[in-house]
Amino acid sequence: MARSQATTRIKAETLAIVRDVPPGRVATFEAIGAALAVAPRHIAYILAMLTDGEREIAPWHRVVAQGGAIGRGPHRDAQFARLVREGVLISPAGIVQDLARVAISPADAARAVHRKPDAAADAPPSAPASRSRGMKDRPMPDAGKGPGR
Repeated sequence: MARSQATTRIKAETLAIVRDVPPGRVATFEAIGAALAVAPRHIAYILAMLTDGEREIAPWHRVVAQGGAIGRGPHRDAQFARLVREGVLISPAGIVQDLARVAISPADAARAVHRKPDAAADAPPSAPASRSRGMKDRPMPDAGKGPGR
């Protein structure tokens, strides 16, 4: 089934916001939905349908429900463990504690979407240096001549 351009755009923007959430912080479906002008349920669906490869790239575990509840799906234990490892306090019932302090605002989420990507992040890798680290100060021998010629 082909996806619409709007769905593809919303998914890309959702992932951009999720990638921008720093470790130890969380975003809510509502904050991301408000930033993108879509229903929070749509954001939850997008994140629930991520492939394993997408889950490895995007920190999906940093997105929780409005009250701070973590997911109830097959990835619940992984989300719980990852958030705890990042220093987010979670109750045994799976609720993020002190949500007001650790949650990003819809304005923060909106800024992540409208931020221009870093040129360095999109640039192809540079060619390897021709000299070793300690040899940068010494002149290179001429290409056609051997040493001592």
